[in-house]
Amino acid sequence: MLTGNLLLHIETNCWLWWLLGSLLPLLLGIAIGYLLFSKYRRLAAELEAERNQLKGEIAEWEKKYMELKYQFDEADKERARLKISLQSCEADKSVLQFKLDKALAGEADANTATPGVALAATAAGATGGMGALFTSDNLQIIEGIGPKIEEILQAAGIKTWADLAKTEFDKLRQILDDAGPAYKIHNPATWPQQAQLAAAGKWDELVALQKELDAGEDTGGPESPSKLEKMAVKLLGFSMNASDLKVVEGIGPKIEELLKDNGIRTWDELASTSVARLQEILADAGDNFRLADPGTWPEQAALAAKGKWVELKALQDQLDGGKRV
Repeated sequence: MLTGNLLLHIETNCWLWWLLGSLLPLLLGIAIGYLLFSKYRRLAAELEAERNQLKGEIAEWEKKYMELKYQFDEADKERARLKISLQSCEADKSVLQFKLDKALAGEADANTATPGVALAATAAGATGGMGALFTSDNLQIIEGIGPKIEEILQAAGIKTWADLAKTEFDKLRQILDDAGPAYKIHNPATWPQQAQLAAAGKWDELVALQKELDAGEDTGGPESPSKLEKMAVKLLGFSMNASDLKVVEGIGPKIEELLKDNGIRTWDELASTSVARLQEILADAGDNFRLADPGTWPEQAALAAKGKWVELKALQDQLDGGKRV
């Protein structure tokens, strides 16, 4: 009996130690887990606060970015407006230069004993005409060069016609390739040649060359309008549509319709029509057209047909409703 109680007592003590040995790691694990969880919650709260702070800063930077973008867009619009205004001033300058050239040439003819005047007229004439509409840093007159490529070239140090004229094809090709895949399709083969003609003031030759090109590349196809002419015409407020008789000062939509009904449909046809014939057409049309004076219409149409836009602008500045004043 004593032996049995002793064994029971020993077994009970072992069970208690086993239970304590099992609970202790569990309790220790729970304590460590609680500590870790508390630390995690503290770190999570700190990170959440930092994230919210960063979100606030990002929102503030986005707001500043939008403000700066708006200011940039407005500045870009102003730059474009000023560029148009500058081009308009250049057009007015060209017209005034043309008038001055004619005055100097007339004075030289009247006084051939004054060689200095004749020399001045010749020098002025060399820079007058269509070329006076554009400054030498306007690379967009080159067929194949638009606003983006002009920016790329100028950023590479090619700022004027003279700079472009002396730049080799391989260098231009490298500049375009470095600008990205969007510019690999452009062919700069004729750009230096065009720029050389512009820098030398050989506008007729440049116009003739551009009529043979398509985006700056000689395709061997039919002639297309010259980019230089298109830009000059737009700048001066004219049209390159040869059937647009309203280009002529004194001709409005009604008179244009009347002339076309009588077989005068283009500038060439109007230029070859006598003033007497025009007066007859107007008279036959009734009293609504009797005040129109066609005296300068063939002259204006001839200038338009020949692409002499600066000369046409200068002539029209001297007219009032198509009449000389």
